[in-house]
Amino acid sequence: MTVEAWYTLGVLILMFAGLFKEYVGPDFVVFGALVALWTGGVVDTTEALSGFSNSMVIAIALLFIVSAAMRETGALMLLTNRLLGGVSSEPGRALPRLLIPTAVFSSFMNNTPLVAMLTPVIRDWAVRNKRAPSKFLIPISYATILGGTCTLIGTSTNLTVSGLVQAAGHPPFGMFELSPVGVPATIAGLIFLTTFGHRLLPARKTPDDMRGEADREYSVVLVVTDAYPMVGKTVAEAGLRSLSGLYLAEIVRGPRRIVPVTPNTRIAKGDRLVLFGLVDTVVELRKTQGLVPLTDADDEPHGDPRPTTDAPERVVASDVDLFEVVISANSPLVGQTLRDAGFRRRYDAAVIAIHRNGQRMNQKLGDVVMRPGDTLMVEASAGFRRAWANSTHFYLVSQVEEAVRPRYALANFALLVLIAMVVLVTAKLLPIAKAAAVAAVLLVWFRCIRPEEARRSVDLSVLLIIASAFGISAAVTNSGLADVLAHGIVSMIGGKGPFFALALIYVATVFATEALSNAAAAALIVPIALSTAAQLGVDHRPFAIAVTLAASMSFITPVGYQCNLIVYGPGGYKFGDFARIGIPMSLLCFAVAMITIPIFWPLRAG
Repeated sequence: MTVEAWYTLGVLILMFAGLFKEYVGPDFVVFGALVALWTGGVVDTTEALSGFSNSMVIAIALLFIVSAAMRETGALMLLTNRLLGGVSSEPGRALPRLLIPTAVFSSFMNNTPLVAMLTPVIRDWAVRNKRAPSKFLIPISYATILGGTCTLIGTSTNLTVSGLVQAAGHPPFGMFELSPVGVPATIAGLIFLTTFGHRLLPARKTPDDMRGEADREYSVVLVVTDAYPMVGKTVAEAGLRSLSGLYLAEIVRGPRRIVPVTPNTRIAKGDRLVLFGLVDTVVELRKTQGLVPLTDADDEPHGDPRPTTDAPERVVASDVDLFEVVISANSPLVGQTLRDAGFRRRYDAAVIAIHRNGQRMNQKLGDVVMRPGDTLMVEASAGFRRAWANSTHFYLVSQVEEAVRPRYALANFALLVLIAMVVLVTAKLLPIAKAAAVAAVLLVWFRCIRPEEARRSVDLSVLLIIASAFGISAAVTNSGLADVLAHGIVSMIGGKGPFFALALIYVATVFATEALSNAAAAALIVPIALSTAAQLGVDHRPFAIAVTLAASMSFITPVGYQCNLIVYGPGGYKFGDFARIGIPMSLLCFAVAMITIPIFWPLRAG
């Protein structure tokens, strides 16, 4: 290999390590790799910045606005409510009715806001019907992933690969070019989920106990003030042992920690009650006179030994509501404590409880280091949802006590704009970037989404990763690393033919996607796939299609795709639950791809 190839390989290895360690966000890791390749002379300025002006990247940014408008107008919420009305709660009967429309809609809009919108609706429906939400939420996530492979605009990954292929001098993908493989894979995946796959998902409690299983258990700290009528009474007399879904873990009294808490322990003014409870229990306790939730901002500085026996009664305004939000993988909160991040100052909201996938948090709220997938219960004004619903910092899952009413009067107009955009692109009357721009302008102009909401809906971290991927892909090609790795693949398959090379490229992309972001995996594999096709003397198209499909099919881990991360906490899942159902899903999609790709894109001389 040349010096440039070794240098590029070293930068990629460091990029992998940075993504794995998560010291900083993945956007800065990938952009840092681009800067290293740029300053190292592997790519010139035009190549390094090509992604930032690429039409596909611009289209992705505009499609974020279109998807956000679908959510703000409640267009999909109306459909969801109709689908759930009167449907049987048996997973085998309910799932087809839920998953098929979900996959269809995911073909034409960004799947992340779609999952964020559906998650609380389906979870609450399952709880009301005494069913485990865990039987439904992973299938919903997978259905959106599957549906996203059916069209060019289904996911940002499709547009990214199309842009990389175009940058390499080949024609971009058409609107429905992926459909011959995406549709069969989606049909096969949905059949698997509705007939057998849901049986692999856990229902850890019986239907009678499902209320406790379905709701998330939060860690919450309540301060006892003078106004609490049970000061001086025992825990049993105060009724803190008889509340359903509540566990009083300990009492912090100045420098002392009372563990375990017996029924005869007396409650004193200034006590901090450390409890673990369900959503409804936390809401009820929040309303109790004299028990004040201790927020991340109320806590004393780390290591301060002073007792807080004079905790003031905090007056809660009438327009203050509770919200549940899930920390996103790209959030600047990841890796920071709530105190260091200045959560209250930044978001004008206070965290009163934290849920981490069943793990009981014994730390002070301000000392908890945030991780992707953490669910926070925050206290904020009614405008919190409007201000942060489209934030890339976290996914707003639900408003606990009162839902904000979408602009239903504009739902039909928003759907018409979406349909018109798809028709224009399909008929090749407008390229995808122009059609998305027209749609975004119309949706903002007619108030389907406010300008400030439109700005916040654009996920800049995702765009930075995708734009950087173009320069990294060019570096892999320029340095000769793609040719070297492609030569290794050709040598590995020997005389077995291009089909085995296609299969190897697909599998490599799956592993890269689970380990990296979709865009980073595409940036690495696309040039290798194109070089492999060139060395084998066959058409590049089947290899590009294989990379596109494999880069979107992230089923095995909750952190490989944003949709999986959204349902991780609300579904009460364990990490292994995704592998249990995701591995057979991945194998099924691999089999479908290996059958359909050679049929529609023959492995013949290019």
